[in-house]
Amino acid sequence: MLLIFNIFELGIKEGEKNAYVAVGKNNITKSVFNDKGTLGMYLVQEKENPNMTYMFEVYEDEKSYQEHIKSEQYKEFLRQSPIILTNHKKKIQVMPEYMGDKKFVQTRNTRVNYVTVDVKEGFNDAFREIVLDEMKQSIKKEEGVYVIYAATAIGNPNKWYFFEIYENEKAYQKHRKTAHFKKYIEQTENIIENKEFINIEGIKLLNKGNLNYVK
Repeated sequence: MLLIFNIFELGIKEGEKNAYVAVGKNNITKSVFNDKGTLGMYLVQEKENPNMTYMFEVYEDEKSYQEHIKSEQYKEFLRQSPIILTNHKKKIQVMPEYMGDKKFVQTRNTRVNYVTVDVKEGFNDAFREIVLDEMKQSIKKEEGVYVIYAATAIGNPNKWYFFEIYENEKAYQKHRKTAHFKKYIEQTENIIENKEFINIEGIKLLNKGNLNYVK
C-alpha cells in the first residue's frame, strides 16, 4: 500500500468564511463516511489569520484519491472554489514517512499542531530513525495522542512536515514530558537546521482511525 498524503494551503476571501466552512465540512464528512479509501481529512485554520486554512488528506492509495476527486461532494467544492478562495492555492508535494492515528471525536478542546523541520545535510537518515521511533511510541503509549503524521517534501527529503492531534492541551503537555519525547529532543537538537510552528486550530477533523503506516 502506497499511502497518499496531501497538504493544501488555501486562502479564503473576505466574507466567504462561512460558505467555505460549510462546503469543506460537507466534503470531509461525506468522503470519510462514504468513501472506503478516504482514511482521514482535516481542515484547520491559522489562529492569527483565520482566512488562511490548510487541508490535510489521507488516502489508501492513488486509486482512492482519484475516486475522491470524482465524488459529488468534491465537485461541489470545486464549483464553489472560484467564489470563496483567493489566488493563494498551494499543494505541498510530500511523501508520507509515518502515519499513525486513532478514531476520535473532535471537541472544542482538541489540540492540533502543524510543524515543519529542516534537517541538516547528512543527518536525514539518523533523524528519520529517531523521530519514527518517538512517533510510534507516542501513538501506542499515550491515550491522548490521536493523530501523528510525518512526511517529507518530494525533491527535498530533508524538509519534514508534521501534523498532530491531541485530545486537549493537557494531553499535549503530558506528551512533551514523556521519556520518548525528551529523548527525541535531546538526540535531534544538533541535527535540526530550522523548526517552524504554525499556530493552528481545527475546523473539521475526521478520520476512520487505526492507521499504522511506515514507508
